[in-house]
Amino acid sequence: MTTPLQTRMALAEIPDRLEALRMANTPTNANRRTPDEPTPAAIVNTPNANGGGGLGLRVDNDANVVQVQDFVFSPLPSPDEMVIRQRGRRRFTNTFSPDKVNGGGGVGAGGGSSGSTLRSPFQRTPTKNLQLTSGMILRSSPRKRLTMGSTPPEPTPMETYSPIKMATTKQLWPGTPIVKKLKMEDRPVGQTNKEVALPVLLQGLSQQQLIELIMGNVNTASDEEEIRRQVPTPDISSLEQELQYAKRLIFKSLPTSRLCKKTDAAAYSKASMHLNEFKRVLQSQAKRLHDSTHWDALVDYVSVAWQCVASTPNWESHAHNALRRQCFKLLACSCYAAIKHGGMRLGQARLETLERNLREWSKDYEDVLSCVNALQRTLNSRTSL
Repeated sequence: MTTPLQTRMALAEIPDRLEALRMANTPTNANRRTPDEPTPAAIVNTPNANGGGGLGLRVDNDANVVQVQDFVFSPLPSPDEMVIRQRGRRRFTNTFSPDKVNGGGGVGAGGGSSGSTLRSPFQRTPTKNLQLTSGMILRSSPRKRLTMGSTPPEPTPMETYSPIKMATTKQLWPGTPIVKKLKMEDRPVGQTNKEVALPVLLQGLSQQQLIELIMGNVNTASDEEEIRRQVPTPDISSLEQELQYAKRLIFKSLPTSRLCKKTDAAAYSKASMHLNEFKRVLQSQAKRLHDSTHWDALVDYVSVAWQCVASTPNWESHAHNALRRQCFKLLACSCYAAIKHGGMRLGQARLETLERNLREWSKDYEDVLSCVNALQRTLNSRTSL
């Protein structure tokens, strides 16, 4: 009768014995079988093996156990592994003799007949065939076939190495629709759009563009004289509106509370930015009329702008009124230049009206009296003639 201690010792010895049995039956280089030797399974299943009848009797139970374990724990070879096994190792002979691919009795180095099949050096290396091993057929997707239309044509060799464009009639992918490109015109829309009236188109042009357009159509001196007779007096209504808008911003910036003064330093600090903008607009408009030598329009503009400047706030501080005096000086200089260069071309009625206005403007700015003296000289020169 076995004791529990003996049972545990016997169970503990089982793994060691199985490992020793595996190592004893592992094939080495000495006893490794050649490809021509039959496998143990073939010996067992072959009748009359080794001169005996029925199944081979030399296979012991230990070898069967090892083979069963190798079969269970080793996975099936992959297609890549099968290709590598088919290639094998190249065998070289001592003497030159062409290898026979079909195993037709080649003579080996020892003079004996070699029964193994030797691979010829010119034999093609076996490759993997995906269709035979996996059963998968490679093909393009339906969307790609519909997009391409059909298979692309065979490439035609170029006769020369210079880049030559393909003919426009030859399609890269036959079956695709030919889209004709519309010819884009680079001319301005105003030249091609006949539905829009000419005055509407001229409104979008700048002053310089209008000058170039008119001078481009003047070819002779008679054309220039005809256009000169049709030049009107510049319209200063748009200039007056812009100046009035700048003055309105000055009054909107002043405080609206009855407890605050509208002419002190605090109010000036709020309106100083709009005062500078008012001066800028006045200076640009006067310079525009002065540079264009429209002296009659400049005199009319001075009459309108002087009233606008006089209506601006008169600040308590003398230093804050410096910008107001600068605007009066600018208008006085413009008026003096108009009288000097315009002369009697300004007209008798305009000069008489200007003389009355200058005497009233002297209350706001005393230096404007120099314009009165210039006007008197112009009128005296006319009477002397």
